[in-house]
Amino acid sequence: IGSQIGAFAGSYVDQALFGGASAPGPSLGPRLRDLHVTGSTEGAAIPRVYGRARLGGQIIWATEFEEQAVTHTAQGGGKGGFGGGTAGSSVEYRYFANFAVAIADGEITGIGRVWADGQELDLSAYTYRVHLGGETQSVDSLIEAREGAGNAPAFRGTAYIVFERMALAAFGNRLPQLSFEVYRAVEPFGGGIRGVVLIPGSGEFVYATQEVTHEIGGGENAALNVHTRQRDVD
Repeated sequence: IGSQIGAFAGSYVDQALFGGASAPGPSLGPRLRDLHVTGSTEGAAIPRVYGRARLGGQIIWATEFEEQAVTHTAQGGGKGGFGGGTAGSSVEYRYFANFAVAIADGEITGIGRVWADGQELDLSAYTYRVHLGGETQSVDSLIEAREGAGNAPAFRGTAYIVFERMALAAFGNRLPQLSFEVYRAVEPFGGGIRGVVLIPGSGEFVYATQEVTHEIGGGENAALNVHTRQRDVD
């Protein structure tokens, strides 16, 4: 009873000092005031790649952030310390972004690793599509759905990537600074290469085609031949 009285008194003082009187309701978490996306530069150059390079990108299409309100209800103790009375509720706001990033001029072979704010991004946790930049590439399904059939550009001749409903909580509810490992074959025989052998190989499992792990204690395992977030042996 004493703690409830103290909480009520503290809430009353806070309302009087900072918020004024308001109707009772759930406490609200941090919320963005501006849901518009900004992060593209007018007239920025789009690089052309030969071989392999790490490149930044330019946003060429985006929607406003999607806002999702999630209500959390705290359960309080009932009479005698038992039961499940409701102590209060709070609202958390989560934000998601749909956007396309131009990577390179012309057609590329593919992309490798992706970094967000300098940290390697685990692409398996996101919905994305890579358009290689061919002159006959089709319109992205998300862009066409948002802009309407016949109104959506295909960005032919430009390699770009589309992220669909990327959760922004890990990036401070903003678009992260992205960079990409980009591949472009410069000779036709590149498409016929299936593997490269380096001799001498330093390591017991350097030629293993499957992930090999070892126990490090505490029920945790560590990979011996996987060192990126692409989940492939390297």
